[in-house]
Amino acid sequence: MIGRWGIGTMLALAVAATAGAAEVKLRADSWCPYNCEPGERPGYLIEIAKAALEPAGHKVDYALMTWTDVLAATAAGTVTGAVGAIRDEAPDLVYPTINLGLSRPTLVIRKGKETKDFKVTNLDSLKTIRFGSIKDYFYSTEVNAFIDANKGSPNLVQVSGDNVTEDLINMLIDGKIDAMVEDSNVVDFLLESKGYRNLFNYHSLGQQSGVSIGFSPTDPNSATYVKLIDAKLLELRKGGKLAGILAKYGVKDWQP
Repeated sequence: MIGRWGIGTMLALAVAATAGAAEVKLRADSWCPYNCEPGERPGYLIEIAKAALEPAGHKVDYALMTWTDVLAATAAGTVTGAVGAIRDEAPDLVYPTINLGLSRPTLVIRKGKETKDFKVTNLDSLKTIRFGSIKDYFYSTEVNAFIDANKGSPNLVQVSGDNVTEDLINMLIDGKIDAMVEDSNVVDFLLESKGYRNLFNYHSLGQQSGVSIGFSPTDPNSATYVKLIDAKLLELRKGGKLAGILAKYGVKDWQP
């Protein structure tokens, strides 16, 4: 007897078959554990996407590029999907109905920077220190409002590239900036793998946002892709395989 998730998967595959096989160009900058360097451990979002799309005959082509270019190319249709997109930053893209993760912005600050004369109590307290962020990233409504309001300040440092989180961490270590903001899962993954965790203090900033893959609104297959991902995620979670994928990256299921 076929379970209800099995039926959902079969229906999604049937829809996919009518759309025909296609090359699915997924792009992002490096944002481990969500998406990493292409290869054996490309990130859990890429593994979910491949598990959902490739059995339906689609070929996933994953590569890195700057986030600014990813969003522009996905909107234009030269890229199929933006990996790690958040609805609030790119509302015109096409998304699965189920979140593929949760992102919470975290302030990472050099140990010793906080003293009796300086404490991080709110975002405005960061105006007096050198603060690093990534160009065109969405962190949260509050964090992005602070960044936008202080773009003319010499203390605000914004970087871009395809490995920018590690660039910011290196700037912290070298003393070029005093603090940076990044997703908590990304911070945990990078600092744990590098052995840097004890060099910094951490403060949670803002609310959680759903992480996903945003597909191009100009691609006629986008609706099919998100249905396949929704069905596969339910199947992976129900069968316990999602936990196995996440464990490779030190991540727990965001939906207990």
